[in-house]
Parts: sequence; C-alpha cells; structure tokens
Amino acid sequence: MSTNEELVQTFTELDMNDDGQITMKEFLSAMSARGEKITEAEVESIFQDADTDKDGRISLPEFTEAWRRADRP
Repeated sequence: MSTNEELVQTFTELDMNDDGQITMKEFLSAMSARGEKITEAEVESIFQDADTDKDGRISLPEFTEAWRRADRP
C-alpha cells in the first residue's frame, strides 16, 4: 500500500460520519475503538497543529500535511 493510500484509509477510518472532515469527537471515538488511550488535551494539541484553518475540523489536505510534518526527522 502506498503512503497516499494509507493516509486516505486512515483518514476514512477517523472520519466516522463520512463528511470529509474529522472532528475532535470523531478522533476520540476512533482512538477509543482502536483501544488507544488518548486524552482530550492530546487531541486538542493534535488539532491545534493539524487544523490550519481553525474551523474545528481536520480535512484530508490538513491531515495529509500534518502526517507529513510528523513523519519528518
């Protein structure tokens, strides 16, 4: 699977209502469903970084850019 396919698949898993945006609630729910422990403060920090237009949601382009920034050494 290519990196782009992996990104889209991960984004789709997080976008639980399929509206093309990830909300904090969706992110928390998806992480819980995966059995991952994450605090609201951690989610807020992720959104602070990834939500570049500050609309409270992460779009696929924002998600892709945040993923690539996190992947850099």
